[in-house]
Amino acid sequence: MAEEIIRTEICIVGAGPAGAAASISLSKEGIRHIVADAAVFPRHKPCGDILTSGVLRALRRLNPEILTRLKEMNLLAPVWKTKVFPPNGKPISLDFLPLDGEEGQASCYSVSRYDLDLVLVNLIKASPFAVFRENCRIKAAVQTQGCMRLETEDGPVIEAGMVIFATGSGSSILNALGHPAAREETAVGIRAHYEGVKWDPSVTGLFLHPECMPGGLYLTPLPGGKCNVNLVISLEKVRKEKLQLREKMEELLRSIPALKEAFSAARKTGNPEGSKLYLGTKPRKVSGERYLLAGDAAGLIEFFSGNGIPQAYASGEIAAGIAATTCKERDFSAMKLKRYDAELYRKIRTDKIGGQLIFPLLHRPLVSRMVLRFLNYLSSRPRTNDMLRDLLYARNPAKILRRPSFYLDLFRSK
Repeated sequence: MAEEIIRTEICIVGAGPAGAAASISLSKEGIRHIVADAAVFPRHKPCGDILTSGVLRALRRLNPEILTRLKEMNLLAPVWKTKVFPPNGKPISLDFLPLDGEEGQASCYSVSRYDLDLVLVNLIKASPFAVFRENCRIKAAVQTQGCMRLETEDGPVIEAGMVIFATGSGSSILNALGHPAAREETAVGIRAHYEGVKWDPSVTGLFLHPECMPGGLYLTPLPGGKCNVNLVISLEKVRKEKLQLREKMEELLRSIPALKEAFSAARKTGNPEGSKLYLGTKPRKVSGERYLLAGDAAGLIEFFSGNGIPQAYASGEIAAGIAATTCKERDFSAMKLKRYDAELYRKIRTDKIGGQLIFPLLHRPLVSRMVLRFLNYLSSRPRTNDMLRDLLYARNPAKILRRPSFYLDLFRSK
C-alpha cells in the first residue's frame, strides 16, 4: 500500500500560542499552510494562565476580535496587582497601570489556556488558508532534497518546504535536530486548579521560599471562582534533592501563613499536571535548513515571571514573516535563515538579560539566601511598592537602575 503524502509550502507543528500566532499571521497574508498538533482541542495545558500587556497588544495585532470574543464569553478576569511574598510574609505589591493609559482598561488578565487556545484554534479552523490537523503527532522530521519530511504516527506524511516548530521544549524532534534543552537552563513545574480559595480575584501572588529557590509558587485567580497554583523549581535542584513537586506544593499550601489561610476551605479540581520549562537563559540557535523554532521550543520563557506567552506570540509572528519571505526567495539554507535568530533575539533581548545574569547564581545557596534576605528588607521599606511599579512601566528601566538616586530613594526611611 502506497503511503499517503500531503505537500505544503509551510507547515506549523504545534497550535499553542506560538503556532497559533504564526498561523493567523500567515492567513492575514493569504498564505496557505498546514497546522499539525498532537492534541484534540479543547485540551488542558500547564501554564500560569496570565495575559500581560505584551500579550494583549500581540492579540490586538493578530486579530482584534480575539479579545472581544474572550470578553463576550466571560473568559477573562482583570488583574490589577501582583504581590510578591518573601519568606517574612510581608508582600511587596506591584500595581498595574491601565493598558496604554486608557482609563479602566486592565493591562493584565487571567484566562485558562483551555479557553484561550480553543478560541485561537477556532480562528485557525475558520481560515480558508489553513488546514488544521489535530490528533496528528509528528514522530520524525527528516531533511530531504527539496523538502522537510514530517512523519506522523498514524496518518499521512507531510512534505513541507518550510517548517515552524512550535512544539514546546520537550519534543524529541528538537533533540534529533540538534536542539536539546540544556538541563542547567531547565525548570520543572506542576499546576493544579482549586475552587473555594479565599483570595482577592484581582491580585496574583508569587511566593518565594528557601526550599524552592531557584523557583517559586505562583497563584493566579481565574474566571468562575477558580484558582491556578503553579510550583516551578529548577530541574537541577529537583534532581539533586529528589523533590516530589506534588507533595512540595501541598506542603507549601499548608505551611506558608497567607496560603494556609487562603486554602483552608479550598477544593482541588481535576488532576495536577506537570511540564518542563526550558528557560533558555543563554541565546541559542533557533533555526536550521528549512525550519525555525518558536515559543517554548526556542527556549523563550522569561525567568523572573515564568511567563512565555508574550515571547511565544512575538516569535510566531516573526517566524511567519521569515517563512513567507523564504518561500518567495526559494532559499531555505541554514545560513539564510539565521536572520530569524537575529530578529527574534533583538525583539526579546530585554526579556532574557535578567535570567542570563541571575538564574545561574541562584543555584548557589549563599546567593539565594542573600536575595531572600534582601527581599525581606525591601518589603519593610516605605517606598518600595511605588518605585518598583515605576520601574516596571519605565520605557528604559536600565537607565533608571544606573542612577545612584534610585537606590538612595529606595533605601531611605521616609
